[in-house]
Amino acid sequence: MNVAHFLAASAFAASMCAQAAPTLITSSADPSLSGSSLIDFESAAQGTFPSTTISGVTFSAAPGSLYIESIYSGQYAATGQYLANRETPEPVTISFGTAVSAFGFNWGAADQPWTLELFDGSNNLLGTLNIAAQTDPYAGFIGAASSSADIASVKLTALSSYGYDYFLLDNFQFVSGGSQVPEPGTLLLLGLAAAGFGAASRRKKA
Repeated sequence: MNVAHFLAASAFAASMCAQAAPTLITSSADPSLSGSSLIDFESAAQGTFPSTTISGVTFSAAPGSLYIESIYSGQYAATGQYLANRETPEPVTISFGTAVSAFGFNWGAADQPWTLELFDGSNNLLGTLNIAAQTDPYAGFIGAASSSADIASVKLTALSSYGYDYFLLDNFQFVSGGSQVPEPGTLLLLGLAAAGFGAASRRKKA
């Protein structure tokens, strides 16, 4: 194999390694959330709205609606004020002012399965994660981490035969930027490519 072919093959393999699929997070203690910022909705005004932006993160259900309240505080993974939907069929979109490497939130009262679609800054789909329907006590934690490309937006969609599902969302955590770090496999392949190039150069000089 000549140098050009070797480098092309190595670059292709490296790009495939770098495009690792996002992973589902099910615990607020997940290491990928280390150093995260927190939105607890405590200082947000209560009410109903199609979209709201808090700490650079926009939550939207347009043309449906979301609301912030505290009626179910202490239940369904909610503490104090939380964000919820109105059981409308429209998906809920979460957009980050600055792309993130990981995010997660308390998730409750969702007794239907959902999907979590993740997009980069060019609106390319990074991956789709499945969220199982909750059972009693209808409380948990979900999120995602990406090691290859930062996440710019997220779409939550209910898979219910009814076309909608009620949920409560609280204590939203996110880690701004920093996900695009070469993985060990990528670094190894790049090292091999450099070594092959060096060996070929030495042969030419000889």
